[in-house]
Amino acid sequence: MATRKKLSERKQKQKRKQVNYKTMETKTIKTLIPEGYEIDKENSTFENIVLKPIEKKRWRDDENQTIKGFWIVHSSHIIPYFSERKDTNRPNNYNVFATEKQAKSALAMARISQIMANDERFGGVVTDEEWKNPNIIKYAIDRKLNRIYEALYSTFWTFLSFHTPEQRDLFLKENEDLVKDYLMID
Repeated sequence: MATRKKLSERKQKQKRKQVNYKTMETKTIKTLIPEGYEIDKENSTFENIVLKPIEKKRWRDDENQTIKGFWIVHSSHIIPYFSERKDTNRPNNYNVFATEKQAKSALAMARISQIMANDERFGGVVTDEEWKNPNIIKYAIDRKLNRIYEALYSTFWTFLSFHTPEQRDLFLKENEDLVKDYLMID
């Protein structure tokens, strides 16, 4: 009986060797790749698939980004803006603000800078040299919560800063609307 069993095993081995490859069935293996990962083609082999995290581009580096918001046109009006970046030959519009409130703030900042530079009553812009000197007190207009806040600073930089409290108070009295727009206070 042992001999018959050995002969039967030999016949089965021979049959396995005589596989007809034309009729051989193909198998497909699907791999489920976790969200946020991709196959690392450089480090993967047929037998060993390596996954790596997908590198996300910064939004600002994406040439196909959609830009929408508000921009300030040459006549100082704020208008809505929308652009789908399909044409990569056009330059990006970096002068578009996400919200109308931000655009109003930027416009107010531009107007305030002109007033401070050209109206002698406000003492001119506090210079970088003055900001570097912690012994010089600057009289500032800032925002605290949702209100205008009059502050004293020596090293903490802020755009709305003056040489004297009188200059600050006069500026605020005459330009409160611009200050509120700049500080985005409702």
